[in-house]
Amino acid sequence: MAGSGASGAASGGAPSAGDSGSAGDAGSTTDEGGTGGLVGSGGSSGNAGAGGGVEPPVIPQLGLALWLRADTGVQRVDGRVKAWLDQSGNKLDAGQLGENVRPEYVAKGLNDLPAIKFDGASQFLSVPRDHFGDFSKGLAGFMVIQPLASDCASAVELSNGPEVDDIAFGMWQNNWTYEVDSPLIQSGNVDLLAPSLYAVNHHPALGMVEAAADLRINGALLQSQHMPLPAMNPRENAFIGHTLYGSCNYFAGSISEIIVYQRVLLPAEVRAIESYLEQHWDLGGAATP
Repeated sequence: MAGSGASGAASGGAPSAGDSGSAGDAGSTTDEGGTGGLVGSGGSSGNAGAGGGVEPPVIPQLGLALWLRADTGVQRVDGRVKAWLDQSGNKLDAGQLGENVRPEYVAKGLNDLPAIKFDGASQFLSVPRDHFGDFSKGLAGFMVIQPLASDCASAVELSNGPEVDDIAFGMWQNNWTYEVDSPLIQSGNVDLLAPSLYAVNHHPALGMVEAAADLRINGALLQSQHMPLPAMNPRENAFIGHTLYGSCNYFAGSISEIIVYQRVLLPAEVRAIESYLEQHWDLGGAATP
């Protein structure tokens, strides 16, 4: 983001980027919960929250890269998240080995439904490195999120360093943002009092037509802007709740679901996913067309 530099490693004894890996052994130290489930399957969701044992929705599988749900696949120790299991089938589980910087699992979080809560000081999760390299077919991302602060933070950040091949879903100057390298969309006031449904749909270029990205909040298009697709390089850093922008903070607030695609979605697909998220997280018609 404008005027930012490197923040370096996480503070307070946090592991460096990528150290947390996929936390593949987290099942042995889980308070409660189970194996999660693949796209469109029941899985074994344990009793991690309201969604325990409930068959997950069938959402488009083509290009699905990452799917994190707070109501299934959350493995934790003493109420802190050690691993958040990827439901896409790609096994890109978000994890955190540093006990002192693990976010909190909240059974009655957003709208009294499960959420992962980040303190804005040092807590974050990492997704296995060297993925998210090919966005030549576009990019789409969704979050159910409620920030507690919105001056400057990334809820999801994929990068190879500060302002290097970076992709960020987040906030800046109290507006929602979507950034690829330096170009960014900045639009719409961030609601700190209620959950929001954040969506990005980044189209590939077609012939002489430049790539354009749409930023949507609660089912409404806030802004569409021409901006390049992400560079074709695997991302060394993939964070949930952390950023390498030097003038920004750790994310403070709660997240209930994250979905990322390595392709653009059709309008009907966007609406279907927004409708699912609205209903599943009781957003009160936020995404109704």
